[in-house]
Amino acid sequence: MISEFPLFVFTTLGGIAAGAYVARAIAPLRAGRKAPWLLALVALVMLGIGGVALLLHLGHPERVLNAFSNPGAGITQEGVTTVLFGLAVVADLVMCATKKDSPRWLVAVAAVLGAAMTVTMGLAYFALVGTPAWANAATVPFFVVGDLAMGAGFYLLFRADALADKTFSVYNVAAQALAAVSVGAVCAHFAGLGYSVAPFVVGIVGAALAAVLGIAGRKGGNIAFAYLACACALVGIAVARYAFYAASVI
Repeated sequence: MISEFPLFVFTTLGGIAAGAYVARAIAPLRAGRKAPWLLALVALVMLGIGGVALLLHLGHPERVLNAFSNPGAGITQEGVTTVLFGLAVVADLVMCATKKDSPRWLVAVAAVLGAAMTVTMGLAYFALVGTPAWANAATVPFFVVGDLAMGAGFYLLFRADALADKTFSVYNVAAQALAAVSVGAVCAHFAGLGYSVAPFVVGIVGAALAAVLGIAGRKGGNIAFAYLACACALVGIAVARYAFYAASVI
């Protein structure tokens, strides 16, 4: 296991949660669902697991407080946006548990904060000039678009019929296609530095398949397309991201 595995867990789980909220803002969950709070609860659990993993990586939890003393630090910006996104998700959970749903504006706020969190994550690694594989312009879209693609796929677990929604369908295909392109850009950069491109090829293929499956599932009525698209998006991007983190120890 790579030493950066906790960071992989933190950014991947947090990114999936953020991407899922963006997808939800585009295609709202169905009214009258049995567990209106389920997505918010799962997102909070994912953020919690990611937060614990980050603390374990630091070794001493008090170091997080020291980091917040420097607003310009990448970890500070990650922490602030993660906390803000988490608070928005908590508010959504409370609303869904008590009112059966949340207003569109609250979901939109959570989506914006989640997207901002993914940007700070990408910028944090882009700024690490000591690791040439990371300090590359393709790093930021690799994180941001990758999270949107994973989130779009993950959202289908909560609303499998979203592929039949024209707006969501277009968004999903665009997110997966752009994710494939961003992974390809990172792949080219890593190849130039002598790293294996195999994990990134998996990412490209996974995102491309998720897009194709999304198109195939537009007619609705077959949730298999939704679940397969979810699996392809999550596995593909996660494998590529793991390889990204592995570059720091090779």
